Order: sequence, then C-alpha cells, then structure tokens
Amino acid sequence: GSGVVGSAVGKGFLHFGFPVSFYDIDTRRIEQMKKEGLVATTDFNEFVSNANIFFICVPTPDNNGKIDLSIIEDVTKRLAIACKDRNDFFTVVGKSTIVPLTTEGKIVSILEEYTGKKAGEDFGVCFNPEFLNESHPFEDVINPDRIVIGELNKKSGDVLYEIYKMFDCKCPIVRTDLRTAEMVKYANNCFNATKISFFNEIKMMCDKIGVDSVTVRKIVQMDRYYAIHPWEHGHEFGGKCLPKDLNAIIYKFNDGHIHDPILLKAVRTINDQMANQMEKEVSR
Repeated sequence: GSGVVGSAVGKGFLHFGFPVSFYDIDTRRIEQMKKEGLVATTDFNEFVSNANIFFICVPTPDNNGKIDLSIIEDVTKRLAIACKDRNDFFTVVGKSTIVPLTTEGKIVSILEEYTGKKAGEDFGVCFNPEFLNESHPFEDVINPDRIVIGELNKKSGDVLYEIYKMFDCKCPIVRTDLRTAEMVKYANNCFNATKISFFNEIKMMCDKIGVDSVTVRKIVQMDRYYAIHPWEHGHEFGGKCLPKDLNAIIYKFNDGHIHDPILLKAVRTINDQMANQMEKEVSR
C-alpha cells in the first residue's frame, strides 16, 4: 500500500539510501509516484520479485466498532503465494494498525499456510508501528521519537534492526515481541485521544464558569511530567492531593449541576477498581 503511511515510510527509507519499490492497486497513485521518479507498480508479482523486505501498509478500517482485517488478510495471502517458491530468507513487516495478537493469530498462520514455509526460520515476521501525524508524515518517519520493532524471533528482528541502525537519528530503538508492539500502537493512540477528551472536558467545565480553557491547558502542559508521570502504573494513585482534588472538582461540577464530568468520574472509577484488584492480590 502506498497511501499516507506507505508512501511516507517508503520515501523515508529512500531518504536514508535504501532501494524501495512501491505497490498499490490505485493506478493514478502509482502513475503520480512514477512522475516523482519513484519505482512504483501495480504489478504485484513484479513488486514481489524486486524485494526481500515487505512492509504492509494497507487500511484496517472500522466496521461497526470492530476492526476490519479483510484487506490485510487478502494482501498477506497474495504475498505468501507470490513468495512460495522463493529460496531466500525474506521478511514481512506489518505497518497497518492491528489489534494485539493479530500478527501471531492471523498473519503468521496465513503466511505459513500459503508459503508452506516456517515463520522465523524460512522467513521473518515483524510488526513495526508508525507514530505519524497525517499533516507531516514524511518528517515523522525521518525524525522519529522512537522506533519499535516487534519481532517473532531474534532472526526476524535483526533484519529491521540492522536497517534502522543506519538511520541518521538519535532516538531509541526498542525491540519487543509482536503483541507488545501491536499494543503500543493502540496505547499511544488511545493516550492521545484521552488527552484530547480530557482537555475537551476541562473546556466544557471552564465555559460554564467563565474561565479561559486555553490558558488552563497551556499552564497544565508546562508540567515537566506532562508526557509521562513519574510514578509507576499498576497501583491506585493516592497521596494527599490527587484523590481529594479529583473528588472536589467532580462534586463541584456534578453535584452543583454545572456540568457532568464524565471522564473524571471514569478516572475515579478506574482508580477504585485498581485498588480493589490490589487488595485481592494481597489477600491471596
């Protein structure tokens, strides 16, 4: 796939001197890429024959609240069939956002079934999430804040690691298992979604009492711990300030019938659930 992610990733590797071929079913997109001087084709077999590392960058759209894996399953099957008679070690790298356990539970199974080969021995499998902003995806590829390599096994991950070592960037390269890399992508996106919703809730609260929410947000984001809190997760938050302040602001707006702070009440509920879970673990 050569859409936003595929084209940005491919151009990123070109930027660092690697030969790249682009494939897409969209003829107009491929013709435009050719005009840009890129190696691009709609011929799948030609594309496969010219490469030994394949980055899958196809859509995984929403289907009534559930991820639709039909496109990635189809392209994985086509890739496996095209690689069936290869004798060299090739590597399949997932870039498409997929829910945890998909690579292990579906992608690897499809590849093994239709190639007749053994994953991790005859070919490598990785999941390598991207953290791109659609307004400047290429810049995010060549200047990443971290590179995550989810690997089926060390042999699979070594292929990607040796490539990324040649990137001219100072960011950490983190190697982990497939399901962790898949979960990181969702955790990252959900964290960003939560931050946006959090400040939207603060805005709605501020609007009701005549406070400038932009000023509030800017001052909060000055916190040195804004991106990552210094305390470990895995236990409820406590101390003198967090519980009492959370309760106080919820009471002020909710019981005062000013605004229903849905997200903040959910934060309190999750904290109570974590406390109950820890209590059960201690009593075992």
